[in-house]
Amino acid sequence: MPSLRWNLSALHLPASLVVSYIPDWSVTLVSTLAWMYLGVTEPHYQLFSVDDKSISYPYIPPEKQTVTVPALFFISIVVPASIIFVLAFGLKRNLHDLHVGLLGLLMGVSLTLMFTNGLKNVVGRPRPNLLARCLPVPAKEPLHDPPQGLSSIDICTQTDMAVLNEGFRSFPSGHTSLSFAGMTYLTYFLAGKLHIFDRQGHTYKSFIVFAPLLIAAIVGATRVSDYWHHPSDVIAGALIGLFTATFSYHQYYPILISNRCDLPYDPRKPAVPVLPLHMPANQQHSQHHHHHQQPIIDLPSRDNSSANENNSSRNNSVSPLLHDTQ
Repeated sequence: MPSLRWNLSALHLPASLVVSYIPDWSVTLVSTLAWMYLGVTEPHYQLFSVDDKSISYPYIPPEKQTVTVPALFFISIVVPASIIFVLAFGLKRNLHDLHVGLLGLLMGVSLTLMFTNGLKNVVGRPRPNLLARCLPVPAKEPLHDPPQGLSSIDICTQTDMAVLNEGFRSFPSGHTSLSFAGMTYLTYFLAGKLHIFDRQGHTYKSFIVFAPLLIAAIVGATRVSDYWHHPSDVIAGALIGLFTATFSYHQYYPILISNRCDLPYDPRKPAVPVLPLHMPANQQHSQHHHHHQQPIIDLPSRDNSSANENNSSRNNSVSPLLHDTQ
């Protein structure tokens, strides 16, 4: 069991390692800014029919939804981030695991938000509660679409453009995509730490691993019951969240069938030039001689697992917060 007594002087990462991850954090920041911009831009307004029963449901305000926006961000970001902190930093005492674990989570979430809002604005699909938002022009006779045509936003009397614009952002479901992004990433993280595919068949592991996906599915289902999304919107949102979480997780962690699936990839090292560099013959001879003097390092395998564990324990004594100690 790891010690609870921390060495504060060791709570740091080498500057070169921090700099090597700047592009990743930059992508996350840019994606977040793109999501914020797309969330306030005017969407495409699809034509619709006032006789369409699928867009005639009542309007439930955001603060009265089953899963509000603050609750959504808590479920999708705060909960997985807290669990990652406890497992990577509290139990494993691995600062590198904590860093890339949070980085992968935030990258997946930001990419999901950017893709979702971009598709919402381009498609402009009416929500199930569009007519309740639109407030069509009252008339003595029942409303009808133009002859041989469909109605447009021009028949709406809604003065709050934010409410009206949201009525044309049905596809895909943002609640669903965000919840599946955060919960799918957490599923991968838990499955890696538990070695879900260790060929032992522990039932409790399956329940722990699939619990986050159940939560995400419930969030998606509430979007239909609250009349904010069509079922196809929820399915599309789930697929987006699954894809971005899978992509982001495997940027920093091996596949779950790996023997080292509980550990992140090693910290980045200086890039090797793609093209060979010209150097004098005497320097080439010196470098070649030095190269042959390098010790031989055995790669990890199933046969020498005990030797790898001994080497790992010696490496852990150098910096316990950068390497796994379990």
